[in-house]
Amino acid sequence: GVCSVHDRATARTVEQEMTLTVGSLFSGIGGLDLGLERSGMKVIWQSEIDPYACRVLNKHLPVVVHHGDIQEINWGDVVRPDVLCGGYPCQPFSTAGKRQGEQDPRHLWPWVRQAISELRPRYAILENVRGHLSMGGVSVIGELASIGYDAEWRVVSAASVGANHRRDRIIIVAYPQSQYRMS
Repeated sequence: GVCSVHDRATARTVEQEMTLTVGSLFSGIGGLDLGLERSGMKVIWQSEIDPYACRVLNKHLPVVVHHGDIQEINWGDVVRPDVLCGGYPCQPFSTAGKRQGEQDPRHLWPWVRQAISELRPRYAILENVRGHLSMGGVSVIGELASIGYDAEWRVVSAASVGANHRRDRIIIVAYPQSQYRMS
């Protein structure tokens, strides 16, 4: 049958209500953001400090709010997203580096934890190197639990999604305790 104008307007409203909003930390040039948008989500803000990456983000997503340095954001001034995503710096945990962990000045997990704790998103999608499993990953899962989030994780290889190299990454999906678990 043919939808009336009213039915189409209602359908759009329902669709808009079902669209998950995304806040992006360590946005880089927006790769994770692009993937989430292609899956039907809407990026509403980003946080990035690299000048080149910021120019790319501004060119491709000029209407998205840019909050800059995660260490300087007042979370009370930020729109709460349904999904908070980010690949926080991997250098502290990477087996390719010195593995200084929490002693590394690039260790920015505490600011990610603060963002999750204050914004209380429905989901947090976090990405890091496989080496994070053996250094710092257990602490991250424990800290998520301490702020009321359950978490599940998987190691995903770039090769498993069609790339011609391995590049293993840990993907952590966290959600408020008592929500349904992933299968």
